[in-house]
Amino acid sequence: MKVILISLNPFYCLFFIEMGFLGKIFGNGKPKRVELELEKADSFLEKELSGKRKSLLDKSAGKLAEIKHLLRETEASLKGLEQAKAVERGGKRARLDKIAGTAKSNVLKQLHSLVDKLSPPNTSDLFQIREYCFESLQILQQSGNFVKNVAYAGISFKDEMKLIGTHVKHLNKAFISLKELFEENKVVFLKQGFDKKLAEIASVEKSVDSSEKDLVSLLKKLEQEGLEESRFKTKLEKLRGGDEFRSIDSLNEKKAELLRKKQNAKTELLDLFAKIEKPLHRLDKAVSARKVFLEGKRASFLHELLLNPFRALKLDPKAEILKQVLLETKKAIDSGLIELKDREKEKKLNVLQELLSFDFFSEAFWKFNGFDSDILAIEKKLAELPALREETALLASLRLAEQSLSVTRESIAKKEGSVKKTRQSIRETKLEIQNLLSKATEKEVVLKV
Repeated sequence: MKVILISLNPFYCLFFIEMGFLGKIFGNGKPKRVELELEKADSFLEKELSGKRKSLLDKSAGKLAEIKHLLRETEASLKGLEQAKAVERGGKRARLDKIAGTAKSNVLKQLHSLVDKLSPPNTSDLFQIREYCFESLQILQQSGNFVKNVAYAGISFKDEMKLIGTHVKHLNKAFISLKELFEENKVVFLKQGFDKKLAEIASVEKSVDSSEKDLVSLLKKLEQEGLEESRFKTKLEKLRGGDEFRSIDSLNEKKAELLRKKQNAKTELLDLFAKIEKPLHRLDKAVSARKVFLEGKRASFLHELLLNPFRALKLDPKAEILKQVLLETKKAIDSGLIELKDREKEKKLNVLQELLSFDFFSEAFWKFNGFDSDILAIEKKLAELPALREETALLASLRLAEQSLSVTRESIAKKEGSVKKTRQSIRETKLEIQNLLSKATEKEVVLKV
C-alpha cells in the first residue's frame, strides 16, 4: 500500500493511504460496464450469482446446523423439566407448587409444539430456507404469549426454566443472525424476479409476433379491397361516359325541366289563391260561427282549400265546388258579412271574378296531369335502360367495397396501436431487467437492442 504525503501549508500536512481513505472519499470509480444480448442475460446472471449462492448456501447450512443443535439442547432441557420433581412443601407453598405443576405441563406442551414448528426443512432451496427463517422468527415472537405459564412454572422449577429460557434466547439470536445473512445477500434472490420478467417478455413477444402476422394479412386484405374499389370506380366511370348513359343524362334533363315547369305553374296558381286567402279565412270563420250556411261538402272543401289549395283542386278537377265556394265568398263580401276596406274590397272582388271565369280544368288539372304523365313516361324509360340498372348495381357494390375498406383500415389501426403499446411494454420490461441485472451484479449492465 502506497503512502502519499500532501503538503497543505507550511505548518500542516496530511497523510492519505492511496485507494484506501481516498477511495472512500472519492469512490472507487464507475462500476464495470457490461453489454450483452437479452438471450445471454440468464447465463450471465447465473454465472455472477452462482458463487454468491453457493457461499450463502454454505453459510446458511452452518446456521441451520447451529439451530438444529440448539433445538436438540432445548429438547433435552424440556426432558429435564419433564423429569424434574418439585420439593413438597406444606402450607401456602403447597398451593403455589400445585399452580407451578399445572404451569409446567402447559409449558411442556407449548414448548414441544414450538420446537416441532422450528424444525428446519430438509432442503437446499434458499427461498424455502429464507421463508422458514422468517416464519420461525414470527413463531418465536408469538411464544411470548405463554409467558404467564413460564413465570408460574419458574416458581418450583427455577433452574430448569432458566436453562430452557437460555436455549430459546440463543435460538432467537441464531434465527436473527440467519435473517441478517439473507438480507446481506439479498441479490441472490433477484434471480426469481429476473426469471419472471424474462417469462413476461417471452409471452408478450409471442403475442406481438401473432399480431404482426395478423397485420400482414390485414394489409394484404386492404390491398385487395383497394383494387376491388378501384375496379368498381373504373367500371362506373366507363359506364357513365358511354353513349347509353348520355341518353340517361338527356332524359334526366327533360325530367328536371318538366319538374321546374310544374313547380312554376303550381306557384302561380298558389299565388293567385293567396290574394283571396283573407276573405276565405273569414268565410270559414263565419261558417264555423253559423253566420253563413254552407252545405257540408262545400264547407269541408273550403277548409281543405285553406290548408292546401293544390290538393283541394285535385279533389275537384272541374272546379265545380271551388266556384261555388268562391261565389259564396263574393256574396259575403257584397253583403258586408265579410268586412273589407273599399280599396281592398274592390281588389278582392276582382280576383274572385277572375277565378270564377278561370278554366281550372284546362289551366290547372289538365296541365298538371300532362306534367305528371310526361314525367312518368320519362321515369319509365329510365327504369327500362340497362345502363341505369347496371349503375345501381355498381353503386351498391362500390358502397360495400368502401365499407369493407373502412372496417379493414380500422382493424389495422387498432392492431398497430396494440403492437406499439406492447412493444413499449417490452422496452419497459427490458429496462427493468437491465436495472435488476445491474443491482444483482453491481455492474453497469446494458442490454443490446
